Amino acid sequence: MNTIAILKTMNLQYDDGRPVSQIVIGLNIREPQTAEAFIQEVAEKFKLQRMCSPPDTTLMLVTVVSEMPVLRFVERWRQLAAADQILNFFMSQMEKADVLRGVVAGETLETASLIHAPST
Repeated sequence: MNTIAILKTMNLQYDDGRPVSQIVIGLNIREPQTAEAFIQEVAEKFKLQRMCSPPDTTLMLVTVVSEMPVLRFVERWRQLAAADQILNFFMSQMEKADVLRGVVAGETLETASLIHAPST
């Protein structure tokens, strides 16, 4: 079963003391065969969370516990953003939006950016 374990906005500060907000999404993707539809559901929930978050929300962190490669998540998210003006706008406001794939114990297996193309 694919589930959203956490979805919240956190108030943080940059090193220079300026306030900033970050949306944190924690996902369990146990059924990779239904991941595309689930990621679309997550994108819809993200849009709702972003609409009720402070205007300075420019950071996003998605953690994924799954065997699915992180690039599959990134490709699907970018595909959705390309087809959805609201999601695309919110993503254009992000200074940093990362996806980390890991295990329940906290070990990070791989990371990728939702807004920057992977370096080659």
